[in-house]
Amino acid sequence: MRDAHVHDSHMHVSRGHGARAHGHAREGVFTLPSRQDCVARARHRVGAELRYRSVPDDLCDVAVLLISELFTNAVLHTASARISCEVRVTPEHVRLDVHDQGAQDEALSPRRPDSRAESGRGLLLVDSLSEAWGVTARAGGVGRTVWAVLPRT
Repeated sequence: MRDAHVHDSHMHVSRGHGARAHGHAREGVFTLPSRQDCVARARHRVGAELRYRSVPDDLCDVAVLLISELFTNAVLHTASARISCEVRVTPEHVRLDVHDQGAQDEALSPRRPDSRAESGRGLLLVDSLSEAWGVTARAGGVGRTVWAVLPRT
């Protein structure tokens, strides 16, 4: 797992609040039911948030792909009722956080599925497309946060 040199705060600020001064992150936060049919809604919300912040289309496309993979993993591999997503944009990075309510005892790592398998490549995509990604326990010990960082340059 690669390390990120990105501030890891858990402040929740909606898009409606103004940007903080001098290069600090702006954040967009939303929560959706943990259902497969909500993956498209998560993609749409992240894409809209990043376009609102004038993030270039190619970076938006990568971020939308990553949120799709991270949200899908949370739906399929946790016992979450709801999944929260955060989008943080700084002059240097876009950071995506997916907060689940599932068990923390299962380690996440990219796997190498059989070439005929139709699934199982999500974290390989996250690993190859992000500058850094990781998993952290959520405060209170319930669930975890899976995050990915994309460079803006």
